[in-house]
Amino acid sequence: MNTILRTWTFWIHAVLEEECRDDLEAFVLNRMREAPGNRRASALFRDAGDGTLEVVVLSVWDSMRHIRDFAGPDYLQPVILAAHQGKVFDREPAVHHYPINDAPLWLLKVASG
Repeated sequence: MNTILRTWTFWIHAVLEEECRDDLEAFVLNRMREAPGNRRASALFRDAGDGTLEVVVLSVWDSMRHIRDFAGPDYLQPVILAAHQGKVFDREPAVHHYPINDAPLWLLKVASG
């Protein structure tokens, strides 16, 4: 069965890391985790070493239908909370979706002969 990895990347100033983590958890990740068809939702933070952080929000879904049900008709458009509009200084213009094959590696080897 293929699941879908959904990702979106944005950049913030490092001094906002704690606030960003708290807000993502409270307003974004928990909402995703509670949505039907969601298997996982997380945020990854990478220090760029120049006072900025790269933030990747990722989630795994059972299907694109579940993503559309969650995100609505503009499911390719990232949503930035109004309170954070000025805090995100750069962002990817669209959300990305990647199919994931959930079959165990040994099963893929057997199936391929």
